[in-house]
Amino acid sequence: MGETLFDSHTHFPLPDRTPAGESPEAASSARDAAGTGHTTDAILRNAREAGLCGLLAVGGDADANEAAIHAARLAPGFARLAIGLCPDEADAIDSPTELARRIDVLRSTIDALENEGIRTAAIGEIGLDFYHRDTPELRARQIALFAAQLDLATERNLPCSIHSRAADAETVQTLRRHLSRELTRDNRAGSLHCFVGDADFAQALLPLGLCFGISGILTFRNADPLRKTIAGLPPERLLLETDSPYLAPVPMRGKQNEPGFLPYTAKCLESLFPACKIAARTTETALRLFS
Repeated sequence: MGETLFDSHTHFPLPDRTPAGESPEAASSARDAAGTGHTTDAILRNAREAGLCGLLAVGGDADANEAAIHAARLAPGFARLAIGLCPDEADAIDSPTELARRIDVLRSTIDALENEGIRTAAIGEIGLDFYHRDTPELRARQIALFAAQLDLATERNLPCSIHSRAADAETVQTLRRHLSRELTRDNRAGSLHCFVGDADFAQALLPLGLCFGISGILTFRNADPLRKTIAGLPPERLLLETDSPYLAPVPMRGKQNEPGFLPYTAKCLESLFPACKIAARTTETALRLFS
């Protein structure tokens, strides 16, 4: 099964700062050889050994973006790149001027990477999260940041990797106002990553051209409601993801998650679609979105 899988949302560790005169690739390989744990090299190697055909390395803040870019440099073609500003970044954006500056930095980073030969495949991780803190000011800042990045995605004709927690109505409203009409029409608007919503939320997202990222949560013992919701969605709108280093699937619970664990989630998803080669279909969808 593994050779047909694509991890549509995974995070990488921030690489150590490279000593002067040493290439990042050599430094990463040296750390891996020294047994220093889950290095980017080791994670990529394990993913290939598990049979994955590719993955989307996802950012979300300065460190996460740097880590995702590092993975894309180490594995061109295999590790595709998403960079963006996650909801937490809205805390530091206290004016329209600062918001415009941060979007300009993101735009310039995309251009610089393009000149280097590294194509940005998506904007992400972006979205809304009102779970831990919820004030009118925080909501306004997050929505403004989310909307500005959706506008950037429209400008660059890129899909998005979208986070939504305790913000279903606001997520749908912002998407309706700012998603690219062209990408929506072609079902290439991106992914609602790590989807754990109910059927009503899913039905509101379907007309917006979004796909649904299915994580290891699908394998959890208490996930029957989620499995029921996912089983009712169109197979061609589903993606597999790890959201590593979090949410390791059964039977790897308690371990640091990584793309190499994706086959466990794929097996669970296939049990919901016995008449459909769902693993292969999720890969076709991912490659269409992030090519």
